[in-house]
Amino acid sequence: MVDSSRSNEVTIAIFPLENLSEGNALDIFCKSFYIDLVTELSRFRQFQVIPCELVPEAQGAGYAYSIRGSFRFYGDILRINAQLINNRTGQVAWADRYEGEKDSLFSIQEDLLKEIVSSLQQQLNYNLLAQIRKKSPVNLTVYEHWLYGMEALKAGDTVADEKARVHFSEAIRIDPDYSLAYSGMSLTYFNEWSCQLWERWEISQKGAFEWAQKAIDLDEQNYVAALVLGRVFLYEGEYDKAEHYLRRALRLNPNDGESLIQIASCFVFLGYVTEAENLYNKVAQMTPLNKDHIGAFIALELGQFEKCIALGSARPAPWVDFPGMMAAAHFQTGDLEGMKRWWQLFLTEFEKKILKGAPLDEKQALQWIINISPYRGRTNLEPFWKYIAGEDIDLSARPVNNVSHSGAGVNEFFREDHFWRISFAGKTIQMPDVKGLHDIARLLDDPEKQIHCSELFGLGVVMGSEKMFDEKARRSYQKKIMELREEITLSERDNDPERTHALQREYDGIIEHLSSSLGIRGNVRKTNDAVDKARSAVTWRIRKAIRKIEQVHPELSKHLSLSIKTGIFCSYDPERPLKWN
Repeated sequence: MVDSSRSNEVTIAIFPLENLSEGNALDIFCKSFYIDLVTELSRFRQFQVIPCELVPEAQGAGYAYSIRGSFRFYGDILRINAQLINNRTGQVAWADRYEGEKDSLFSIQEDLLKEIVSSLQQQLNYNLLAQIRKKSPVNLTVYEHWLYGMEALKAGDTVADEKARVHFSEAIRIDPDYSLAYSGMSLTYFNEWSCQLWERWEISQKGAFEWAQKAIDLDEQNYVAALVLGRVFLYEGEYDKAEHYLRRALRLNPNDGESLIQIASCFVFLGYVTEAENLYNKVAQMTPLNKDHIGAFIALELGQFEKCIALGSARPAPWVDFPGMMAAAHFQTGDLEGMKRWWQLFLTEFEKKILKGAPLDEKQALQWIINISPYRGRTNLEPFWKYIAGEDIDLSARPVNNVSHSGAGVNEFFREDHFWRISFAGKTIQMPDVKGLHDIARLLDDPEKQIHCSELFGLGVVMGSEKMFDEKARRSYQKKIMELREEITLSERDNDPERTHALQREYDGIIEHLSSSLGIRGNVRKTNDAVDKARSAVTWRIRKAIRKIEQVHPELSKHLSLSIKTGIFCSYDPERPLKWN
């Protein structure tokens, strides 16, 4: 029976693959392959996968799609046939045949599984898009709005991003708990942030983060949301958090080619270049690639500069600083003419898309590349950067603001027109205006005072709250914890590590949820939507402002990080009293 709470999703009935060979030598292999196919397709959150091992054939026709297949030996060749059947029309939506040598029966299982899962996912999306284009937009389901939104995102421009937001917003309106719509909304900001609207960098980055956080709160198995969070933390320089979420996304779904390519590019920045190459090659085996630029990026950091040039020259530059990377590859091969050609292309793109026609400063353009490249360690770009600069450059420095020095002992924090003048420990900096600096100034003005987040946000203090869950729900959680403990003990006794791991993850998830929902002495915490939004926004603003300060005044950044507390109430409480003008 289909779960009505997920009726917006596409239901896929998977039947055990039939053994057409004589005897029962392949029975175990068929059973294993069937179980793995169910598991791998279940990783795609947009599908509801129904294992039909015990479901009658007639009942299986009640689901939107069915997957059937067979195994057969032809001499020493194992042949696997797979079909995707549209149960509404009775037509075969997709079919393919896979072969492997008999002697490598089990070694080919993983490769065949990846190919089938990837092909099925692409074909299902293609088939469903063809169907919903015939429907009135008014009658679209939550899932169909999500699918339309994801299709719009592929265009990769701001107009398409806005179109996608309309569909994701409509999906959320219909079903406020549909996690995929929130991660889709996150991707629209992610596109702007990482590829397009550099003048809206902070707004787009904040949007990507907050929508992804909402998505993962609704569904901790949402691998797209985990990927976006990993990327955001990467560009913030929080490398441990970035790696945690990226590996979580990889673990949750190792079969989505688009996701794997993004993870591969992030792994390069984290220093896992060989692992990134393996992911890239895996995607190439699963599906035809139009991602030569990622291959070029990986080749550059592997020191394969000729390969980088070959791959990177195949298509137009996909992002602003890509020609700068290609210039570096030509420099490494000694081709200075090629280097100059690509560097000039970068400067042209930088002037047009970043400076918006303002006068070009080549050193500013170089520093921009350095600033937006979130490498955890060394990079093969460094020799080229130093060549262009004409001198050794401090790669840890981010001189994006004017810095001067004044006499020690005067601490200043005030706004002048569109800039803030800040002095601390004998060093004066000038910062562009951001909201977080207003929040910090308010806290500095009243040391040790507890200021409600809603006052900083501009709401006034919001009263009233409700419990995060009631006593009945808490008792239900407690009962579930006891049951899971018993099941884990039995599973360990039966020496079943796979089941033990799954049970332990479920147990840890409940404990983590309860830990964040229960206060002192186990009382259920209370929450209020307006207060929670204000708390989240103010915390984000202050944290971002401190990170910007860190780029030009690390000592002040450290002082503010240690002295400012955020949450429902925020305060500035330094270890020793300081006077601020």
